[in-house]
Amino acid sequence: MWQSPEGQLGRGIGKHSEVFSFGLLCLFVLTGVESYHPDFESLPIEPERVILHKLLSNFGPLPDVLVKHVDDEKGGELLKDLWKMIEEDEERAEGYEPFEQWTEIDYPNLNEDAKRLILRMTNLDPGKRAEMADIMTDPYWDGVGSEGIFGAEECFKDES
Repeated sequence: MWQSPEGQLGRGIGKHSEVFSFGLLCLFVLTGVESYHPDFESLPIEPERVILHKLLSNFGPLPDVLVKHVDDEKGGELLKDLWKMIEEDEERAEGYEPFEQWTEIDYPNLNEDAKRLILRMTNLDPGKRAEMADIMTDPYWDGVGSEGIFGAEECFKDES
């Protein structure tokens, strides 16, 4: 669910994969939307393919280095095929637009600093992802203050 592309494929997993997963977790906390959790029982195809498609849609383009990094012919071809589908899709469905186009209007807690931080963690090139020590000292955290973690408490208020 909240795994890096290489984690979805089960190939080339390392600390950089954990950083990506943390980025997806932060995105969930900020938006309250489970973007990468499909309804596993109703899907006619493997959920991993759906999640990979969404990850590539949101954080692409697909770098050649990721294909090499997974070091698996079948996984590499799947990544390339999914990216080709994305490139050929003129109008992306809701939730499949590039993350850089997500707005604070749609996601009130997703300000530019939060987006910058998440993009540092979700780079599709594992070698270009920030290290966790750098993430934890990112200036974004200075702005969290008394609003609570991420300032996202509004997303999870009990409506009762």
